[in-house]
Amino acid sequence: MMATKSRHSWRSGNGASSRTRSRRSSTTAPVTVTAFVDWKAQIHNARATDIAEPRAKAGRTLQNVARIVDKVLRSRAPARFRVAFRFYHGWHKGFEETENRKAMTGLVAETDFTNLSRSRNVRFLEEVRYGDELLAALPQRAYTRPPVHLPDTWRQQERNKPRGEKMVDTALATDLLARACNDPHEWALVLSEDDDMVPPVFTAEAWMKPRGGCVVIVRMRKKSRKAGRLLKLDGLMEVVDT
Repeated sequence: MMATKSRHSWRSGNGASSRTRSRRSSTTAPVTVTAFVDWKAQIHNARATDIAEPRAKAGRTLQNVARIVDKVLRSRAPARFRVAFRFYHGWHKGFEETENRKAMTGLVAETDFTNLSRSRNVRFLEEVRYGDELLAALPQRAYTRPPVHLPDTWRQQERNKPRGEKMVDTALATDLLARACNDPHEWALVLSEDDDMVPPVFTAEAWMKPRGGCVVIVRMRKKSRKAGRLLKLDGLMEVVDT
C-alpha cells in the first residue's frame, strides 16, 4: 500500500514468483506490528454497544478487532507478522478500574491469542497493553497502584452530566509518535474512525517510511465514505467491510 523499497513495504507484489516469495518469507524475520485500537469506536463497529454484560461486550469486540487486523495483514502474505495490541479507552474512574477494564483484564487472561488469526502468517501476541500506561513517559510520572500514567480517563466533566472519556485520543496519538520515533522500522495499524488521528499518522509516516516502516489507518467501509474527503490519504488508509 505504501511505496517503499524496504522488504517491509505495505504491498508485497514485487514481480517475484510465488515460490521465490514463499522461500524468502521462510527465512525473513516476522514484521513487528503494533495495533493502536480506539476501543470505543471498535465497540460500535462490532455492534456490541447494546450488550449490557461487560465481558460479553469485550469478547465480541476483541473478536471483531482481531478479524479486522487479520484481514488487513493476511493479504500482505508471504510476509509474516507478530501483532501486539494496545487498547485505548476510559479505563479508570479516578484510580478505580471501570467494569469494562475489569472485563478486559479477565478476557485477555483467558484468551488463547494463537486462535484469533485465520492465517498462519499472522500471530497475535498475548502481551496486551492499555493506553493509560504511555510508551515513552518518564517512570516518575506513573503511579504504583494502579501502575498507570493516566488515571481518571473515565470522568464526569460537568455536574449532572454522564461520564465520558478524557485524554484517550491524545494518548493514542502520543504512543503512535513514540513508536514511530523509537521503532521506525516497524509497522503500525491505527484502528480509529476519527480524523483527529490523521495529523499524528502523517507525522508517523514521515518518520517511519524512510526506515522501512509503515503506518496505516484502518476504518470500516460504512463510516469512511464521507471521512477525509479533502485529506490526502492515498496509501494511508485501509477500508474494510463490516
